[in-house]
Amino acid sequence: MWTVERIEKLCIEYCGRCNVIFDSPVKINGRLTKTLGRCFYEKTGSTWNPVRIEISKHLLETATDKSIEEVIMHECAHYVACAITHEHHGHDKTFRYYCDKIGTTNNSVYYDDIEYKKPEKMVYKYTLRCTGCGQTLGGRHRACKITQNPQFYVTKCCGASVEVIQNW
Repeated sequence: MWTVERIEKLCIEYCGRCNVIFDSPVKINGRLTKTLGRCFYEKTGSTWNPVRIEISKHLLETATDKSIEEVIMHECAHYVACAITHEHHGHDKTFRYYCDKIGTTNNSVYYDDIEYKKPEKMVYKYTLRCTGCGQTLGGRHRACKITQNPQFYVTKCCGASVEVIQNW
């Protein structure tokens, strides 16, 4: 299980490979859906400083440990590049140099490169079944029209009525 403390330990280790002390907070962000992680910067005068790293909660719940570590290394490379040069680098040559020093094989992390865990079998609160042939029609996580009033619905498979089974 991935926790903030575990991610912070990895950040300290990865930044330490470049002799940079990681002393910023790490946040797990449940709103990140299109971004795997982010490094935030703050500009004071003409210098940039890294202030925080955020990691996607969705990534932590669905990706393999190896892929998560790659994303953390990627964000640490952003952190190190900014901490050393006091500039915002994006994915330029300086950033790629620090990626190599940290040990990430992936200089730009894209969704295609992320390996996801095999999903567990979905357990629904309500299961729908045909009373005629017994075929399972699917499930619902929440109560809806069909789960509250199944007598008004018929199945496509054989035209029989729908049976709602409450699983918990």
